[in-house]
Amino acid sequence: MVRPSSRSDIKSVREKLFAVLIDSGVSANDALKVLSQCQAHIRNTIMVETIAKECGLKVSGFRANEHLELYYDLKRGRHEMGYISKGWDDPGFRIGDLVKIPKQKLAVFKSSVLKILKFCTTNGIGMTVEQEKDTIEIQMDGVIYSEGFNKTTFMKTLETLNECVEKAEDMMGC
Repeated sequence: MVRPSSRSDIKSVREKLFAVLIDSGVSANDALKVLSQCQAHIRNTIMVETIAKECGLKVSGFRANEHLELYYDLKRGRHEMGYISKGWDDPGFRIGDLVKIPKQKLAVFKSSVLKILKFCTTNGIGMTVEQEKDTIEIQMDGVIYSEGFNKTTFMKTLETLNECVEKAEDMMGC
């Protein structure tokens, strides 16, 4: 992210931004929406990076695209801890992880999925299951609304998510 350091830098960036908006031909309302999204993106990116650092986590793999305002992989040391993401129109952040179960464990999965689902949903973690060619993928995630996003709620959601992932992996023998 570019961080202007002087008044002349700020003025230059502002002039370039206005030129882009004027040349784009969008309405004033659309220009305001774009500027609001840019402001939220910068604010949310700084907030996620700051809180992750305060929690002793490293963020990597940053992505932003037409669907995602932001996405980061989360790590503690060498250990992957899942991810955090936010869509442009989402009211908050998703803290999630993906569990891949080999197809050979389909019978174990079928006998355990309701227990895993109950444990996770009781703790505020949602699950989506998709069958791929060689694996069964369990997408687990918890949501934190933007107004409630802070170090405490982030760590609690991440800890709960990791409990769900560990329970699923233990029950599947992964």
